[in-house]
Amino acid sequence: MKLFANVFLLVSIPLAAENIENKLQEAKDYLTVDPAQSLQLLSTITEMKTLTVPQQITKHIITMRASVPTGKTTLLIDSIDAAFHHYQHPIFIENLTTITSALGIWLRKNNYLDDAQISFECSYRNAKNNRHKLILTNSLALLARQLDDLDKAKKLYTTAKKLARASQQKNVLAIIENNQGMIALEEGKVTLAEQHFRKALIGYQNLDKRSGQISAGLNLLFVFVIQKNQINFERLYEPTYNLTTAFPNEEKNALLFWLNMRFLQLQGKQLTKNDHKHLKNNYLLIEDKKLKMLVNKYIAPHFNFKIVKVRYGNKIFSRLWFKHVKSCDWKNSSNL
Repeated sequence: MKLFANVFLLVSIPLAAENIENKLQEAKDYLTVDPAQSLQLLSTITEMKTLTVPQQITKHIITMRASVPTGKTTLLIDSIDAAFHHYQHPIFIENLTTITSALGIWLRKNNYLDDAQISFECSYRNAKNNRHKLILTNSLALLARQLDDLDKAKKLYTTAKKLARASQQKNVLAIIENNQGMIALEEGKVTLAEQHFRKALIGYQNLDKRSGQISAGLNLLFVFVIQKNQINFERLYEPTYNLTTAFPNEEKNALLFWLNMRFLQLQGKQLTKNDHKHLKNNYLLIEDKKLKMLVNKYIAPHFNFKIVKVRYGNKIFSRLWFKHVKSCDWKNSSNL
């Protein structure tokens, strides 16, 4: 029996390691089509102590990448925090652009705007290819928009679009079209916004990128309720509804609720007290400053919705490890 137990132990250890590797790879494979499934798979890896350091870092990175489209901001920063425990490890340094880019996104969403600029610039400095540089140019343009510098944002998008077309980066092109549409909507150019969103949706559909289809679909629905275009809204609503409700992103589901309530109102529905309660609850789930401004401008007035003005002050990020991002000197890791 003792001999059998020892043999079993020796066999089971490499099998467990192989299972972890397979699960990490499977979670990575789902990132484009279903990042929520990536998070589900990663959640089954509970004993972090059993993972090697490279496996731990890989798990944190996949978690970051899945947390962004699913809107899991707490999970995002927790994974970044955990990854920075290994900031000198070769696997960390190899994925530096991804990590600092994810950090920049979290900082932008949480109004650490100056620090987001630092993170994106560090990420750009370490970008390994043109595709990464294009994605980061898009991130810098988004940040410029957040800082109300629309001229800078538009210039960055124009430059990025030329490069993306030249290199056939279809995913980046779809992202740019979607974000250009948001700027057009902010400027009141609804027809132009629709053109951008339609191109973005087609691009995301061709790539089978679910999170992108949801974003572009919701943005087009936004345009259709502004235009009071019943036919186009009804055609797009069901596929967008199916994708959005199956996707664990509270903000996107909240926006969908607001758009549908406005559409129903246009069809003659009288809003009840319960409807107004749900509108308020979902309004609180819309965290993006610019998106909330668009809701305030185009939809909220029709509901006589009392808008609570929120001041978005530029905050200072205080994690101790952020000094490494500021110096951005991983080539000289001994100096960190």
